[in-house]
Amino acid sequence: MVLDNIDRIEAPPADIFYREYILPQRPVIITNLFENSPLRPMDTLEKVKTGLTDIPLEICANYIANLLNSTSADIPRMMNLGEYLDFLQAQPTTLDICVEYPTPQKLLQLLPLNSYQHLNDESDLYSNMFVAASNNYAHLHYDADQRNVLLFQVFGTKRFVLIHPRETQKLDAIDRLNLCRTSGIFLENFSEAEKTDFLRYTNAYDAVLYPGETIFMPMMIWHYIEYLEPAMSIAYRLGRNAYNRRLAKLFPAPSVDVQSLSLLLQDETQARSHHLEWLNKLEAVSDSWSGSESDRRDTLNYLCLRIRGQYLGLEPIKNIRELRRREAMLSKSVK
Repeated sequence: MVLDNIDRIEAPPADIFYREYILPQRPVIITNLFENSPLRPMDTLEKVKTGLTDIPLEICANYIANLLNSTSADIPRMMNLGEYLDFLQAQPTTLDICVEYPTPQKLLQLLPLNSYQHLNDESDLYSNMFVAASNNYAHLHYDADQRNVLLFQVFGTKRFVLIHPRETQKLDAIDRLNLCRTSGIFLENFSEAEKTDFLRYTNAYDAVLYPGETIFMPMMIWHYIEYLEPAMSIAYRLGRNAYNRRLAKLFPAPSVDVQSLSLLLQDETQARSHHLEWLNKLEAVSDSWSGSESDRRDTLNYLCLRIRGQYLGLEPIKNIRELRRREAMLSKSVK
């Protein structure tokens, strides 16, 4: 059962969107953000296949499914959109997907972003796209780049589960370099009853996104996505302020501590007045480091754990993985 607890609204003025949704990290579905764009009428697979057949795509395997099957890394391949949609219809259970592919210029011209792009550095904005068959999913994770996201649903439907970073200790975050930002909870394998119970336990947002709608996903939020049918989406990843860009540059693979600290920097006034000292310290340590890259990363992560404790407090440890993560950082810090 979908909780259907994300508000649906018409596009608000930029100042209201910033104050009521971006700063409080509040997801929302905007029903008319791209209502007048040339792409809006192409709201079915058949319409897109007819009108946009020559758009280039990169196709790869669903990475979590590939990992669980213990297969070797899949080699991405190029197809045009028309060919790929034919392939989806011929192979409706395929796990070959287009994920996070930079949106081709032709599509950007058909879906211009005329709102909210100026709220931070517009030159830092970029776009990517997603296409997949039904029964695909994006495993529960958060993104690394500290950008707020506006994702437009072109055709098909997708279920979005969004969980605030304050719930991270309930999500069994994996602390491995190749799987950081990833949860050890496999919602894709839960029954609907189990999923409902878990989403209520984590105070999750949960809704189905329909063609023509745009979901706002706050930066660094945990998200899990189900393809309920063949579907295509285009995301605009909004520009960051200078402080979030600096933190993101230091941590291309951000820990859950960086996830929490990033939220302190979103309000530029608060960042300038309360958080420049620790951000400057992290940069100074990184810039002056002369040892190995792994030791630099371990030192910065340990500092982030301490800074998080100072500014946000550290919750009591609630799972064994978090206990081992903190023990490992503390042991490395005293070597």
